[in-house]
Amino acid sequence: MESTNGEKAKAGVNTSKELLELLNQLVNKFSKVTLHTPVEYGEKGKDKKQFKANAQIDFTEEDLAWLIDVSSSFRSDRVKGKEFDIEHIKQILINKGLDSEAYFVLPDNAKSKDVKELQKFEQHINKQDRVTYFDGAMLMNAFRNMLEQKVTEKMKQGQRSNILGNAGEEILRLAFNNPNNLKIWNNSNDHTTQSSNYSLFKSVLENLAPSIGKIKSSVAYGSSKGEKDLISENLRVVKSADKKSHGKPKTDVLISVINEQGENDIFKVSVKQPSSNRGKVTIHEGSVEQLLADLKLSLPNNSKFINTDLFSKLSRALRDFQSKGSKKEMVKENLQFLNDNLSDLNKWLIDYFIFGINNSYLNKNQQANALLVFDPNTGKCKVRNVIEEENRLLTGKKTTFGTPFSWTYPSKKRGKKIQIKGPID
Repeated sequence: MESTNGEKAKAGVNTSKELLELLNQLVNKFSKVTLHTPVEYGEKGKDKKQFKANAQIDFTEEDLAWLIDVSSSFRSDRVKGKEFDIEHIKQILINKGLDSEAYFVLPDNAKSKDVKELQKFEQHINKQDRVTYFDGAMLMNAFRNMLEQKVTEKMKQGQRSNILGNAGEEILRLAFNNPNNLKIWNNSNDHTTQSSNYSLFKSVLENLAPSIGKIKSSVAYGSSKGEKDLISENLRVVKSADKKSHGKPKTDVLISVINEQGENDIFKVSVKQPSSNRGKVTIHEGSVEQLLADLKLSLPNNSKFINTDLFSKLSRALRDFQSKGSKKEMVKENLQFLNDNLSDLNKWLIDYFIFGINNSYLNKNQQANALLVFDPNTGKCKVRNVIEEENRLLTGKKTTFGTPFSWTYPSKKRGKKIQIKGPID
């Protein structure tokens, strides 16, 4: 069913509102960018409000401005009109000593036909086979990702990884607390409701609950320190009898979704938003002593390490690795034992390192049952449950000791803890 003119007008207003909310969320987190909206410019001696854009972001350390224009749908005639404004605004900014880039953005729940036209427009921009003053065209969630990558690109690697990781958790939590996403999911004929993060909401549900149908309610809780509700508090505090720190929970966001039949699905998601798609990321830190204690309590019945002698050899070898922090410095007998035997525990190690399964210090909510990985280039995500991640890593490339992981030690904690890095794809 085609939208009425009234619906189109309302959709346009809601799209601008979603963009502004998204930009405010992002810009308020960073001190070196400023947001201007609405954007109105004019030539010297002419109408000062002739040329318009929805928003402008200034990167104060670079003499750079980003111009953002949004629309609820893709219409070539409308884009041509926006091109005229962008062309002149860019020239005015050049005269002021500012470089500029311009981006055309559609809401995350744009119709498929509009998305196809947007993608064609993006291809023309990339190929430069047409005259255009836009530097990119994308959906809102992709724009969010691009802006986060841009703002953090000059930060130190550790700081950047922490910020992007927290941002990934935040956007997932916001997506499942966004009432607009619930409306869009339940009513495909809703032409007025708009969203800046619907693609993420949809991707998670289609992967983890493909037959869920219509949804009655959706709520998400995050493990970041800014969340003060009891469930979030329960997620982030690792309690133990000795009250010492025993690592971080694996669940970053807990999502509760109830369908029309009243059935409640709980998704406990570990979120990874790497700063690049190269190499591996840290997925676990902890002591060998804790790992061995948890392993002893949860050994698979068919494991060779049920044998007391073999478990003793495994314990000695892993303690040797923790003590030395390097394969090269290990006792040769211990190194050979791990090379020959540790792969027998690969499935257990995947569950333990990535999801926290069988970790005695983590409660049930802190043990994840899904992994979500953001692509740093596009902002799109991949979502896998435990079995899917097990299959991916069990059939993939093996590295240290015949496991899917790289083994090392955390900075300044050699001899006390091990650090595990894994391939995130």
